[in-house]
Amino acid sequence: MLRLNKKELVEQGEKVVKTKMKPRGGNSPVIGDNGVHTQPGDNAKYAGVLATILRWGDVDKSDVKALEDRFWQFVNYCSEHDVRVTNQVTYLALGLNKDEVYDWENGRSRSSAHSEFIKKVKKFCAAYREMLGADGKLNPVTLVWWQKNYDGLVDKSEVVLTPNNPLGTIADQKQLEERIAGSVVVEE
Repeated sequence: MLRLNKKELVEQGEKVVKTKMKPRGGNSPVIGDNGVHTQPGDNAKYAGVLATILRWGDVDKSDVKALEDRFWQFVNYCSEHDVRVTNQVTYLALGLNKDEVYDWENGRSRSSAHSEFIKKVKKFCAAYREMLGADGKLNPVTLVWWQKNYDGLVDKSEVVLTPNNPLGTIADQKQLEERIAGSVVVEE
């Protein structure tokens, strides 16, 4: 068994405290750089993509053809600049927010053509993410989270109960008693 003298014990304790206690949310997966793994130039790329998309200006939301053209403009831009297609940035390119997307998808506003259009956009984004996952480019946990939160997939097991009458359709008690009596084996 290793024994430490008082000085070594204090030094080890200080190391533990320094290592374990990070200031101002340093252990948080959200605050600081935890969970964000960017390389030099990444943030400039993301800001540049968003700035470019916003400079495209507004699209006429009443015109489904104009929305489709903008969507394919965005997809082509992503392809040419090696940018991943995501739901929120797609909606930004279309001038939509998540509430408008929900309303269109569920037929609460605009036309049925708008509803079909936004469903196709969401299917495209879902299929894109699935391809990333299938190629190992997206963490499976992240993929499942996206599929549940954006694509409507759920974990559930459905059980269907069907009534089963093992005694058949006999409703008369006397007939039932005769049937049971005839099927009981009595050992002597």
